[in-house]
Amino acid sequence: MIHFDLLKIGNSPKITTAEDVRADLELDKIIGIASNKDRLVAETWLEVLLLRDSSEDIMRYRQEAVKDALVNREAVQKMYLLAREAIEKARREVFIPRLDDPTLVVYETSKGIEILVDAVEKLLTILTSAKFSSKAFSELMSSLTENIDSEFISSARNIAKILAYGEGIDFSVNIGNYNCLKNPVLLVPKERNSLISKILSIGKEYTFSIDPRDEAGLQVLADIKRWVLSQIATTMLNAYNRLRNFFEDLAKQLSFYIGVINMNDFFEKIGLPKTYPEVNPRKLSFENLYCLSLAISTLSKPTPNTLDSDVDGSFAILITGANRGGKTTFLKAIGQALLLTRAGLFVPAESFIIPTPGAIYTHFLREEERRMSYGKFEDEIRRFRSIVDSLKRGDYILMDESFSSTNPVEASIVAENIVSAIVDSGINVAYITFLHDFIYRFTNRYSKKTVLLVPERLKDGTRTFRLVRGFIQPGYAMELWRKISATLSYSTSPSPTV
Repeated sequence: MIHFDLLKIGNSPKITTAEDVRADLELDKIIGIASNKDRLVAETWLEVLLLRDSSEDIMRYRQEAVKDALVNREAVQKMYLLAREAIEKARREVFIPRLDDPTLVVYETSKGIEILVDAVEKLLTILTSAKFSSKAFSELMSSLTENIDSEFISSARNIAKILAYGEGIDFSVNIGNYNCLKNPVLLVPKERNSLISKILSIGKEYTFSIDPRDEAGLQVLADIKRWVLSQIATTMLNAYNRLRNFFEDLAKQLSFYIGVINMNDFFEKIGLPKTYPEVNPRKLSFENLYCLSLAISTLSKPTPNTLDSDVDGSFAILITGANRGGKTTFLKAIGQALLLTRAGLFVPAESFIIPTPGAIYTHFLREEERRMSYGKFEDEIRRFRSIVDSLKRGDYILMDESFSSTNPVEASIVAENIVSAIVDSGINVAYITFLHDFIYRFTNRYSKKTVLLVPERLKDGTRTFRLVRGFIQPGYAMELWRKISATLSYSTSPSPTV
């Protein structure tokens, strides 16, 4: 049996709020670049990014494979194309509408085995000519070479040829008690006109023929042939299915690395930095972290952010300040980078260090919740409850204006109770909020676990769209009012008299 595992997915399910995370963090934009319109690549990336379980070991395993795939990109692309073509060719040429006809099953599966064995031989050639060094790809190569060799390929082809229509089926049976047939054996046909064939043909041969008009005799012979073939039909079908499943698994797992190659090309195209994240239980740090979905939308390098913070078991990043300061973009950048990190991928930053590769959840205020006049707070709490039921120590939850659908006093109390409980449970939080009472009380209570970020604003009022450590800032309302009021006072001032 050929054993390999390029992804270490295991039996891990998707996170319970996968669709929310997908929408809130704009994963479709990222997957669109990775897939380059390849549906299998898109499905595999979405599955890996939204897995519930991960670990530092799995992250490292994939990181090594990602680096290996980029070094051997041509070999990876050839293997992926070969696997897809083999699957497609088998799908087109092998048709088994019913399993109760052994003659049909044997014939069709023999065609499929021949197609897939040819692909296995080409796969071995690609693998042995590449220079893979990661554990993932090395195990694939060693498993193939240990189980598949030239003798196996030759034997498989011969069997497929023997069982194909046109060559005829040779078999022998013994006659048992009461003239019952037993011990069916398929025979390897002698090669025609060969020296061995001529030598073996010297001597007496006993043959018989059935009159073409003897329909009953022909039917009996056909029944015997089907009986003989039924003894191997299941074996042939299992062999074909195993080979086909091997190439389907190979194509799926290689599709992830095809997406890696496509994403790497995009990074190089627009000049994004690329780093492989590290895990440090006492650190949350990144330098020049870019929002990948924004880079994809603008096809340029957006404004990056930098943060360096010590972690004491868990942390809370509170983000506040005026609108259009880059807060939501910052939150999306963190969430996207965390997902890429857990998947073993590179992230758009100069460096990226996280305390744990936990699962990522999002709770963003929906547009319909902003407009609803009844039940919106209840809906927010209901959605949040579905997240809380799945949270584990070391996970991350990203919140954008959560609980703001009720009045500020009640919202501050709810936010303080919920965020405090989450941090006390060892779960990490990044929260955009305008609830100043909550921010004041929480930062005083959790000063060692909290980082307060605000949009950077230069002395002349220019917004840089970066977030920096700071304190609660006034919004732009007063600044705008001063500008508007100055304009109004100018426009309504009495005209000078002549």
